Order: sequence, then C-alpha cells, then structure tokens
Amino acid sequence: MRNQYTTGHKLKVAWHSISRMYNSYTTEVQISVPMAYVLLLLSARKGTLSTQIAPLLGMEVGSLSRLLKSMESNLLIERIADQSDKRQVSVYLTDEGLTKRKKARGIVKGFNDLVEDRIDAEQLKTFFIVLDEIVELSEKNHLHK
Repeated sequence: MRNQYTTGHKLKVAWHSISRMYNSYTTEVQISVPMAYVLLLLSARKGTLSTQIAPLLGMEVGSLSRLLKSMESNLLIERIADQSDKRQVSVYLTDEGLTKRKKARGIVKGFNDLVEDRIDAEQLKTFFIVLDEIVELSEKNHLHK
C-alpha cells in the first residue's frame, strides 16, 4: 500500500493543512493553536479542573502543564488551587483570555462555515461518524505501557 493512500496519511495531511490555516489566523491575535484550543475548552463563567483539560484535548499532561504555564504568564488564564484540597486546581479565563477566546471562536466558526457551505450536510454527518469510528479503533488498538 502506498503511503498517500493510507488512512493515517490522509488524516495527517488533512490535519496539518487545517493546523497551518488555523496558525495563520491565531498568529495574528498573538496566540498559538494549542492556546486557542484551551481557551475554547474552558468555561467562560466558571473554572475548569486542570485534570479535565488534557484528556479533552488529547494532550499529554506534561505538555499541557507547559502550555498552561505559558498561558498564565501571558495573562490568558489564572490557576487557583481548591481551598479544601490543594491538589485540585481550577483554571479560569482572565479578561484577556476571554477576549482571545472570542477571537479564536470566530476563527473556528469561520472555517466551519466554509466547510458547511461547501460540503453537503449528509456527507458531513457520515464523515463525522467515520472519524468517530477511526478514533475508537485507534484508541483500542495501541500498545499500553
């Protein structure tokens, strides 16, 4: 099987293309694509437990810790330990984080609108079903350490 015809290769090429496009927009608002994903994931009104963020983004905990530290130093988020259990840390959006979140949401919505204008709703529905199946297969079929 030639590399360009494998499922993994097609997904990788598609993701890299989307990522480059998102990066061109997020750079203009002085955030990275991973920062934008975190901003979009966080609740606008209440804190989000830091332990919930990594699995939702498919990130390793170490990578997320570095990202959150960078976001905190850029005044996009604030991390606050729970008073009764200091191991529990919630992440809150700052005013600057809320502003950048709104811009990130516009970027994602703009691309989503382009896709929905170009691709039939039934095709998209099928595409999402197939993607969910691929994710499930990959999650069940990797080696665990």
